[in-house]
Amino acid sequence: MNAAKLLRLLAFVCFACLAGHPDLSAADDLTAQRLISKVVDSRKTSGFRIRAKLILSVPGSGKRDARQLLIKSRRDGEATKVLYQALWPDEFKGRALLVEKPGDGKTAGFLFEPPDKVTPLTPELMTKPFLDSDLAIEDLTEDFWRWPSQKIVGEEVVDLKPCKIIESRPSDGLVTGYSLIKSWISPEMSLPMRLHKFGKDGKLVKRLNVEKVIKQENNRWAPATLVIEPADDSRRTMLDGSKSERDIEIPAEDFTLEKIKALATEK
Repeated sequence: MNAAKLLRLLAFVCFACLAGHPDLSAADDLTAQRLISKVVDSRKTSGFRIRAKLILSVPGSGKRDARQLLIKSRRDGEATKVLYQALWPDEFKGRALLVEKPGDGKTAGFLFEPPDKVTPLTPELMTKPFLDSDLAIEDLTEDFWRWPSQKIVGEEVVDLKPCKIIESRPSDGLVTGYSLIKSWISPEMSLPMRLHKFGKDGKLVKRLNVEKVIKQENNRWAPATLVIEPADDSRRTMLDGSKSERDIEIPAEDFTLEKIKALATEK
């Protein structure tokens, strides 16, 4: 599979709900909920398997630090499971995150650390970094599309694409690391081009930018390059891939603790 296809599929990993399809209806008639529904619905697939890298770098230093991941997803009706498991380096090998979403949208799952440590996902764990990267666990679950307050607050052109700016705010009492997430969504492509995430103090925490988009064979659009940066620009996290498959059936047993443990011990 060529590099362009790999990067298109990689968008389903950390930012799965980014993939979209063209919408030729009048953009001015879109409500926030309608636009979000198009973004979320368009990402559905029976399953995928990806080998990917999280590449961490420090601007200006030349330093790069990578973790290779095996990422799998399976859909049963409206329920989904996504497994992220580190293959190398040795200090991270076998560590895993399983994210389960039943039809009601509630997020469950667990963290696994070899040889036998299993920690159920709790709201408090969602703010923790994944594999010491700039991605928090809740960045991978992307539950904010279901927050009760969604409002279009403006428009802006991003990379020559007119975008609607949506502000997403959590309900009172919801445990999350964010008080506000702003999304720049292209109605033409049903594709978020940019996300800004703000902490409880109202200050910007991180930016997520789609630096390149590619049109897929099925007439949908997807990110080709995805970059996450903290507000202070101290680091840069990029997603890259080497092998991928989409619209495939992943066995249910691949998401069991026994199978996850077995993969952690493979040479």
